[in-house]
Amino acid sequence: PACLGVAESAGTMKFGHQFTRTIEATHPTISDKFLCYKKLKKCLKTIPKKTEPAKNADGTLKPGEKRKLTEEQRAFVKTLNAELQKFNKFFMNAEEDLVIKDSLLEKEYREVVNEDGTLAESFAMKKYRKICQAIADFHGELVLMEHWVGLNYTALVKILKKHDKRSNLSLRSPFLVSVLQQPFYRTEVLSQLITKTETRFRKLNAVLPEGGLPVELQRREEAREHQEESEEESESDSSDGEGDTTQNPLNRTKAAMECWDGLKSSDSCKRPLGDIQSVVTSGKRTKQTTTE
Repeated sequence: PACLGVAESAGTMKFGHQFTRTIEATHPTISDKFLCYKKLKKCLKTIPKKTEPAKNADGTLKPGEKRKLTEEQRAFVKTLNAELQKFNKFFMNAEEDLVIKDSLLEKEYREVVNEDGTLAESFAMKKYRKICQAIADFHGELVLMEHWVGLNYTALVKILKKHDKRSNLSLRSPFLVSVLQQPFYRTEVLSQLITKTETRFRKLNAVLPEGGLPVELQRREEAREHQEESEEESESDSSDGEGDTTQNPLNRTKAAMECWDGLKSSDSCKRPLGDIQSVVTSGKRTKQTTTE
């Protein structure tokens, strides 16, 4: 479902700067998938500040006054809806890719560990190390995606709160009720993948006895590794360049987690819907709000 510290008190960095820093620390392939916070702030500046609505002589609001939208407000809402579409498209594609990757990892995992948690017949230390690294990287991707959801949701809460402070139109509560039903916020599959991956970690950690491999299996592994050393040397000669450190899932995940940890005590996370008393959510995915 779901930043750096965002408290806006004196001496701390404001959310917009923190959010920008997090995006810059993220790999370029997904940096444009975050909320366009700066663009929305620019839209806000064009919206006229709160004014007293037109009233009749008896003090009641004139017909249609409550729903009256300025051109600037329409542009803001249109941008928000476009962002939701962007989130949904990216998340659903990413979720599909993660499910496929999980299926491929399962095949490699079963070459090392049986379903009952014992060593597989095809066990090899090289396979063991490879699957451990692959699962670690995969777990990093999953956690990153989970925090991508949280970061963008919090950014939405922040920008809507700013809007409601400036505008006569209250968007925060109704818009966020719609957000809770959007595909990008439905992270059940993602959570299941994270739990499944962590279970694999535990089984991989328990599959080897404390004293190491049995002597017979250890000898077999030593012979196999010796045979493969020459092949690995030739392969390493052709790939001696350093990769982009921003591609490291651990680095990306760390940036996301640091950002999210700073938000846990913020009012936006505790009461994201403002003063709304209750929100009833269902498993159905509804269409996004198109307030005009």
